[in-house]
Amino acid sequence: MKDKQSYQIGVIGAGAWGTALANIVAKKEKVILWAKEKSVCDNINKFSENKRYLPKIKLSKKIKCTTSIVDVAGCDILFLVSPVQYLSTNLLKLKKIIETKTIFVCCSKGIEMNSLKLPSEIVSSIFPKNKIAIISGPNFAAEIAKGLPAATVVASKSENVANKIAQLIKSPTLRPYLSDDIIGSQIAGALKNIYAIASGIVFGKKYGENAVASIISRSFAEIKIVAQSMNAKKSTLAGLSGMGDLFLTCSSKESRNFSLGIDLAKGKTLNQIIEKKFSVAEGVFTVRALKKLSMNKKLDLPINEAIYKVLYRKKNIDVTIQELLNRPITKE
Repeated sequence: MKDKQSYQIGVIGAGAWGTALANIVAKKEKVILWAKEKSVCDNINKFSENKRYLPKIKLSKKIKCTTSIVDVAGCDILFLVSPVQYLSTNLLKLKKIIETKTIFVCCSKGIEMNSLKLPSEIVSSIFPKNKIAIISGPNFAAEIAKGLPAATVVASKSENVANKIAQLIKSPTLRPYLSDDIIGSQIAGALKNIYAIASGIVFGKKYGENAVASIISRSFAEIKIVAQSMNAKKSTLAGLSGMGDLFLTCSSKESRNFSLGIDLAKGKTLNQIIEKKFSVAEGVFTVRALKKLSMNKKLDLPINEAIYKVLYRKKNIDVTIQELLNRPITKE
């Protein structure tokens, strides 16, 4: 990168959410944004627009984009917004050059398939001495980029770190709330993508509003089971990063996972859906990770199991739904 000026804030990942976050932070600080694709980087630097992932949104001139990930190494704060399955790969490139003072802010949602780690756990395994924060909530990137009202959660074990990040992203239209529950703030954000696929299937099959409400509430019950097994706080699940994020993702066609469910309901295969997308819905990976996690922890998660079978065992959707409805009656 020709621009040699120093940047205090870096963003790894120039998808819709990464670009939207960079634009928010750029109202207060200069930002260096790492993009994997050269075409995305060129568009941002030349036209102040991410035409591929966040079209028709004018970006701040204080954002400079680079395709060299080492350019972000000197930043005091690094927002991690690349897909969770690529997080380890990206961070390992920086392992020997990031200082311990750098704060990592995990903004991607999911579970790494091989290790079954949440984003914060991936970071701490590579950078054990660095402080970590989480941003999670019902936040569609396009709406936030347009300046529509929204709220989110900033979680960290350090109150000072949480406050620092909250002040950085706070705007007249984005209100952050603070939390110290790093695990809880990530669990629902990761798992809701699976259940958005389930909700999209029910919606796409035109089973009615009752069925959609039922699948969302039972999905929340499964999230609580997983969260309890990982010692998350119940209060976190009832908040923005829990129920708030689940409800948003399970009820809007803006959600890639919800839309994927609708396409499955129409008879499209997973491969057919993936071929037409720029990026794969994160729930496609997370369902496999949760299947493995549930086996390890001996958790009963029938909706996740059903989605796993539909996606990876090519099980008939109608048969799968009937099997869910005909399970033995249990207490709620």
